[in-house]
Amino acid sequence: MTLAEKLSAYTEEYWDFSEYRNETPLVRYPAVMVAPMQACIIKEIISADETIKEVLDPFCGSGIVLQEGKKLGLNVTGFDINPLATLITQVQLEGLPANETPISITNLHSRLALLIGNIAPFSFRNIHKWFNDDVILSLSVIRQAILGEPNSRIRRFFWCCFAETVKRFSNTRTSTFKLHVKEQAQIDSTVDDSIEYFKSHIQENYPRLITDGTGDVCIRCGDSKELLSLIPQESIDLICTSPPYGDNHTTVTYGQFSILPILWIDKNDLMIWDDRLLETFTAIDSSSLGGKIKRKKDSDSEYSEYVSGISADKQKKVLSFLSDYESIFKLLAKSLRPGKLLVLTLGNRRVDNREIPFDTFNDMLAHKYGMELDSTITRNIVGKRMPCKVSNIKEHGAVKSMSKEYVKIYRKRSE
Repeated sequence: MTLAEKLSAYTEEYWDFSEYRNETPLVRYPAVMVAPMQACIIKEIISADETIKEVLDPFCGSGIVLQEGKKLGLNVTGFDINPLATLITQVQLEGLPANETPISITNLHSRLALLIGNIAPFSFRNIHKWFNDDVILSLSVIRQAILGEPNSRIRRFFWCCFAETVKRFSNTRTSTFKLHVKEQAQIDSTVDDSIEYFKSHIQENYPRLITDGTGDVCIRCGDSKELLSLIPQESIDLICTSPPYGDNHTTVTYGQFSILPILWIDKNDLMIWDDRLLETFTAIDSSSLGGKIKRKKDSDSEYSEYVSGISADKQKKVLSFLSDYESIFKLLAKSLRPGKLLVLTLGNRRVDNREIPFDTFNDMLAHKYGMELDSTITRNIVGKRMPCKVSNIKEHGAVKSMSKEYVKIYRKRSE
């Protein structure tokens, strides 16, 4: 039975995973993939091709694909431009040492008790806009206590729990991934129990991360185009990822979501590949695909059918994204071994209330770069952590976000 036949044997409703919820994540990262769906797809792929030994995710986010790949015995490699994403992924994959972690947690509690009232508040630009004074003092205590942990694996885990604490007690709204200050009444009503929350989040998460070994894991933080260009041609067994569906500024602002925790975490424990990422709250998003508007290129005419009906200004943003994305797709196709698979989980966003057919755009790129469509899975988005409404259009009001997701599986042609 071929892979396409195996996947088509599942009912359409199966792929919705309507009952799946990840209610207690280490860090609530935006727009995460559905773990059991990715696990099922990867399992069927490697059962159909036992020569696959590794999986690459060049937009790994919080590491769902890599976690599921590792569980299935694959060597895993992940890239992401966001230092918070690679920190989360690294911690999820490397796990925690069984014997040392409980002792480190006890020592952390002791340091927290000793540091309360005995350190100066941490500071960065505009910190008082995003945190109340009492919260700043408490978070400063937590930060200093984490710095006292000598084991780097455990310390990175503490930073992840701290990141979730920072987000929870900041003055930014939770209804959007962009940085927007809460109403003053909400800010004034904030109760600072951040230290107790941090401690409970550690207790809730550390048992499931205990592991005896790290396996073959490679996580890199940086521009995926630069990192992919370093991969030898035709050297990868399987690529499985969910790329951005558009530029971060107008889709999911991963950078804005992440920047407050990043500014609190010690840089030595983050894969900061460019210090300019910390200069503004939007720098990560501006460095991502389509983040910078480009001059008109010859390839723009090739994209015309994907941007027709969109205002001229927004066309520029979409064209910049499509151009950046094609350069990534070309590198993915180049790095994949002949006969192997590229698995893309995609969605079609709306611009000016017009759907951008990103799924068929990928079909076009696949044909252009020597790949054939093996199979497609369509699912209804039920539990993915994305805002239910997105940008406002004057004539239409708030535009609903995408309700369907597509898994496109392409096979590289064997010459």
